[in-house]
Amino acid sequence: MRAVERDERVDTALVVAARGGDRRALDELLARCLPLLYNIVGRALDGHLDVDDAVQETLIRAVDHLGELRDPAAFRSWLVAIAMRQVRDRWRARQAQPVAYGEGFEASLDAADPGADFVDLTILRLELSDQRRETALATRWLDADDRELLALWWLEAAGELSRAELVGALGLPAGHVSVRVQRLKQQVETARVVVRALAAVPQCAGLGEVAYGWDGRPSSVWRKRFARHTRDCVSCAEYWQGLVPSERLLAGLALVPVPMPLAAKWLAAPAQTPAPSAGRVGHRAAKHGARHGRFAGSASAKAVAVGAVLAVAAGAGVVYAAHQAAPRRTAAAPASHPAATHVLSSPTSSPSARKAPAKPRRRSAPTHRSSSPAPGLTISTLALPAAFPYLTPGYNQVPEWTRVDTEAAPDGTVRVAWPAADGVHVTALSGSLARRGPDTVVSGAKEVGGLVAHNDGFALLTRVADSNKWGDTAAALVRYRNGSPAFRTRLTSAASNDTSPVLDSQLKWNGSKYGAYFVVHGAGGFADGHYGDKLAYVGPSGARLSGGWDWGCSHNEGIALSPTASGSFTSLCFDDWRSGLFVSTGIGAPDEAPVVQREQCTAGYCGGAFPGNAGGLVRSTTGRYATAFASRGAASAVKNSADSSGRGWSVTARTATHQVAVAFLKNGSTPAGAPVRLTDDPGTDHVNVRIAPYGKNRLLVSWESISGASCKDGTCTGRFSGTHLRVIDWSGRTVTPDKVVGARIAGDIAALPDGSLVWAFARATPDYSRPMGGSSPTTTTLSVARLRP
Repeated sequence: MRAVERDERVDTALVVAARGGDRRALDELLARCLPLLYNIVGRALDGHLDVDDAVQETLIRAVDHLGELRDPAAFRSWLVAIAMRQVRDRWRARQAQPVAYGEGFEASLDAADPGADFVDLTILRLELSDQRRETALATRWLDADDRELLALWWLEAAGELSRAELVGALGLPAGHVSVRVQRLKQQVETARVVVRALAAVPQCAGLGEVAYGWDGRPSSVWRKRFARHTRDCVSCAEYWQGLVPSERLLAGLALVPVPMPLAAKWLAAPAQTPAPSAGRVGHRAAKHGARHGRFAGSASAKAVAVGAVLAVAAGAGVVYAAHQAAPRRTAAAPASHPAATHVLSSPTSSPSARKAPAKPRRRSAPTHRSSSPAPGLTISTLALPAAFPYLTPGYNQVPEWTRVDTEAAPDGTVRVAWPAADGVHVTALSGSLARRGPDTVVSGAKEVGGLVAHNDGFALLTRVADSNKWGDTAAALVRYRNGSPAFRTRLTSAASNDTSPVLDSQLKWNGSKYGAYFVVHGAGGFADGHYGDKLAYVGPSGARLSGGWDWGCSHNEGIALSPTASGSFTSLCFDDWRSGLFVSTGIGAPDEAPVVQREQCTAGYCGGAFPGNAGGLVRSTTGRYATAFASRGAASAVKNSADSSGRGWSVTARTATHQVAVAFLKNGSTPAGAPVRLTDDPGTDHVNVRIAPYGKNRLLVSWESISGASCKDGTCTGRFSGTHLRVIDWSGRTVTPDKVVGARIAGDIAALPDGSLVWAFARATPDYSRPMGGSSPTTTTLSVARLRP
């Protein structure tokens, strides 16, 4: 007897008992239905944030009208039909909403991220691999109109629905449904070939030409273009071979488990906003009202019935723990719902989230309504072999981009470093930004703290496992040559009484030595429990060199570093004790360090900020330097009379919001006057401020704007209003006015030999309207931007 037939018999008995007033039978009936509904609605709505509402509404309508069901044996097809109506209602509602952003390229930026939908959830939770994973990825290339049929056919192929139930849910003649299913299967097979071809390493050069102008988002239009190429191309034709029929791949596949936080959300009130973070580690209901129906004695009975099922899901970690009665196949329920898989699908949406675990203080950012490509800006797409978590909760849980470091080697090739669950991946690209072979994975690495690209490989500053009193990680410099490890030098240890739970760092190379500038945490000795910074020099073979320091800026709230041909590298730091940005070149951070800008700072926080606490420092051909940062400025700055050390300062911020500031140095140790403010709009917050060389004697400054800013405890929330690019000269004067662009900047920017700037980023829309909660969203693609002067 087929599983579906057994389920139908059990469901029929439960329906009869539930209509007779058996509360336990009703609870069990709804519990059995919940995973099926979640999978149908989740796939049909492509993981949209309406999924939980649609499932909740379906359950309540089923309880309301169960007494009207004529044939108890038809319960599942009747229930699925209700769910399909909810899906259609939500698609129509979305299509009816006015579009508040630009056309074409600009509007696509506010769609759901291709790497953060129900497909990712399926792959991650069911641990799909090989052709099953390929089939899941292929579904992204279908038309939106096909998602309803896809959701039902997927479960039919998996053995969870019968063809009769599928036909009944669609409300169409069986012959018509068969034709549509056959057409859908053909589209899925074609999309699988496209997935194979795009993921191939090395990728077909002809396919790369076809992809010119593609924004990286799967669509039926591009599916047809890529598929046409694979049929005509001798090299790509092989991808049509060896395709196992999709029905065989999906047969017996488990249901994606219902996430516990979603169940808890349906059951009770919304999750509370996380409390503001104090800084670095160690310092640092049912929504619907009850309605009357012919079934059940009261509205409260229905609420209790639905609530009991959801309580089981939320409290037990599996959907069927209440009665253990012949549950359908589900994968093990996750410890928490991966907000990772629900990217913002509109400017007003935010990922479902759970409270993030305690972790070292970080900052991060990513939203957008109107943008236009800048002249000379091109964007290509890079497929990733693993999921990249592209957001990080920063101070007060404000979202920041997870750092992606892009660097150019002397020969013009490019390396991109990005973190994943299995370590830090380093992707090699050609000068034309095409992938060059598989990633090098630095296993166990915890953070991208800086990258140097060499012709024969790379050097990475990262964190690795360590044994110490705090359970912190250790800072390490890792060098790879020709795909193999050359050395791994630890930069913190028990001998130096320090650890590195977070780097917030920079790594630079001058041709003969590396300079690694990063945050340290005292583990014994005079600085036990304190945070500061460390500058370490390492030779080309991995040996520690003299110079640098062990303890510099207090807590160090931001780092910038630039290599010099000899002597000490030029460095800057944000110090929360002396409150501001200082030049620390060659002297660590003693009291006499030159002041660049005073900022209001407290333990673990500074009003001035580099993005992710790792800033840019650009050197001119004449030996001057420029840096850019988000600044609240200083209305007043005086010595803190209560600080007996004489080092502390008290600063009153000039504005509650952050403005864009650019500071210049005459040389590696001397500030050149007060910083230049590029913005002066107290109602708008400015974050993710970056700087890079641009053409001859020009600088490119970028930032993200948050309109209607509401600020508290040093950070602001509001509406993301664009990524800005401005070209200035070395006096801070504007050369070209702001350009609001569709690209995001999520880390270090590489300067190629021809003067082009290149960076990699996750194409997603930031939501600055609330603190970030839960785990990071993920993506399996990166966009690579190239800006030509």
